[in-house]
Amino acid sequence: MQKSYFKKIIPLFFLIVNFFSNNLNSQFEIGVKGGLSFNAGLNQDYFFESENMSYNLFEKNNGYHVGLYTKIKLLKSFFVQPEIYYSSINRKYDLTFPADHEKYIVDEYRQNRIIIPVLVGMDLFDRVSLFVGPNFNFNSKMFFEENTEEISIDDLYEKSKIYLQYGLSVKFKKLIIDFRIERGFDEREIKFVENITNDIDQIVKSDGLLTMMSIGYQF
Repeated sequence: MQKSYFKKIIPLFFLIVNFFSNNLNSQFEIGVKGGLSFNAGLNQDYFFESENMSYNLFEKNNGYHVGLYTKIKLLKSFFVQPEIYYSSINRKYDLTFPADHEKYIVDEYRQNRIIIPVLVGMDLFDRVSLFVGPNFNFNSKMFFEENTEEISIDDLYEKSKIYLQYGLSVKFKKLIIDFRIERGFDEREIKFVENITNDIDQIVKSDGLLTMMSIGYQF
């Protein structure tokens, strides 16, 4: 599944980049970026559809991302910045459930994604830029660990989703440092899924805040 996404998305990505660079008479740069994704812990009330009740959960996310970026300068200070990354996020939830309920909740999983931010921004100074834009997500795999067993439920979630990213970047010659925030548009909730394993029949869906820090290099 992951390879098929790359085969379809990467040629389209470079086709769009080539169109802009050849037709807009603009300054154009391309490079690589990689970094870490995390949050400091989000204490939220989640709604459990199967029990029709809300419970408090403490969410923690961490992972990494690596990929390519392009920057197409328009007018004087404005630019468009399409990017493509492979991202892997580990999600963990500390539950405030009674002990006899915990075995029915999947509280840890790993999510692998192809993400395509399409950002618009403005150069404020020679080194500093601000940007904002949609981030298109293609979920390739989700792995749930229960008793050291990994289970892929690739077909149980939407194949794509749109998030929002915003942040700033600082450039030192060919070295770029990014700091950005990602957040979802949907309500955060726990979805009901039948028969993932013998005793597990619920999983956590997250659309919360994610902090992303990256280091890039311009070719």
